Amino acid sequence: MTDADHRNNRRTVAAYEGYAGGYAAAVPAMPSGNAAADLRRLAAAAGPSGQVLEIGSGPGWDADFLETLGVRVRRTDVTEAFVRFQLERGKNAHRLDLLTDEIEGVYDGIAMLYVLQHFEREQVDAVLDKLARGLAANGVLLMSHMLGEGEEWEGDGGDYRVVRWPAAAMDARLQRAGFAVESESFIDSERRPWRSVLARKRD
Repeated sequence: MTDADHRNNRRTVAAYEGYAGGYAAAVPAMPSGNAAADLRRLAAAAGPSGQVLEIGSGPGWDADFLETLGVRVRRTDVTEAFVRFQLERGKNAHRLDLLTDEIEGVYDGIAMLYVLQHFEREQVDAVLDKLARGLAANGVLLMSHMLGEGEEWEGDGGDYRVVRWPAAAMDARLQRAGFAVESESFIDSERRPWRSVLARKRD
């Protein structure tokens, strides 16, 4: 892909670079409700001492929770400010740009929550294929997407790219990439409907 293909995503990442501290303060450090239940399902599916790759780790709160459940987490984010935030917390975090970088290693599970909406529609198939390659046989993906139709820019400065997906359309993309959806859950956050799926890589 060219720089022009990545322009919208880079604009979004730049906005997060300036807001990482505010984001960390605004997001609860302990997941609850459906969010916590989804992470427990991922940990159970990954198995005891399983290894999970987290893409878009942000401040690392979900990774902290997953580690209390016995899994090992490789924390990654495309935003340098989030990586630094976690390093300053004494965590081991790495920069990963899913649009341009390959996933190193193979994992029992992958968590990618509140990330997919920042990718353009034509980028999603390649992203899902890359996630499938990063999973072991029968590995599991916990992924969320914003429900709905269309694309828009959000935030005070209009710098956060949001691409919405109907559930059926996203499931078709997952199936095309070699995943089978095993469960789903929903969160309505400030009138923004989110859907999370636990999908297993097919043999």
